[in-house]
Amino acid sequence: MRKFIPFLAFVLSLLSFATKADNHEYDIQKVEYKDLVANLYLPKSEKKLPVVIAFGGSEGGINTGNSNGEMIAPHGVAVLGLAFFKEDGISPTLDQIPMEYFIHAIDFLETQPAIDATRVGVVAGSRGSEAAFLLATMDSRIKSVVVTTPSEVPWYGLTVAKSAWTYKGQDIPALSLELDSNAKLLDRFKAALAIKENVENARFKFEKINGPLLLISAENDQIWPSYQMGKDIEAYLKHKDFKHKVVHHSYKTGHGFSQETAPEIKQSIIDHFLTTL
Repeated sequence: MRKFIPFLAFVLSLLSFATKADNHEYDIQKVEYKDLVANLYLPKSEKKLPVVIAFGGSEGGINTGNSNGEMIAPHGVAVLGLAFFKEDGISPTLDQIPMEYFIHAIDFLETQPAIDATRVGVVAGSRGSEAAFLLATMDSRIKSVVVTTPSEVPWYGLTVAKSAWTYKGQDIPALSLELDSNAKLLDRFKAALAIKENVENARFKFEKINGPLLLISAENDQIWPSYQMGKDIEAYLKHKDFKHKVVHHSYKTGHGFSQETAPEIKQSIIDHFLTTL
């Protein structure tokens, strides 16, 4: 599967825009817990803090998680900036990533005296949206979710013709791309999503999410149809009588959004966590 436009570039663009009340000082602690590669961004506070687990997409590494920490922690919300591949000690590629790794991240937060582990959220985008949705549907300790350019299903890995995700040693059902590799990437995703039986078998169990959901999609996405998948997620949850609030913001941009939309997107992410955690 071809590599996506780096989600990191979008997150970095958000950092250049100021938002309301970004005045909390914070410390950064390197995490040493099991096999996690992560940094904890911890605002200075006398009260226990809500926390957001943040990670990137197909770019891998820890930079996107760190950038989210720099963006969110000044607002008084702790951030666990997490890498799940392409760092020493973990998978070098986005292939066969065990979901237990992300569950360990929540376990770690429960060990931290400064953290209120009843107020845990997750933010990710693009290929990272798959892990965010899987985590939120598998573990009810996640109470709030933000996803940019979302997918409604898991996909195969970047270099191996198997699911990108596993649980208890078993592949999580996932879709592979259709059409010839010379076809446009967007067309390959659309062709795969047109096989409705496969989508039904692999779709995330969104109704199991234990909290409100913010979707942010791109109407002119040329990587995968994030806008349509966002609408599909909304419709699915409405059909399931989902009890939590679902908000879907869309922008007339490509997969990486734009400088013009960045301030509004940044504020919406921060406001979502400030009001739901």
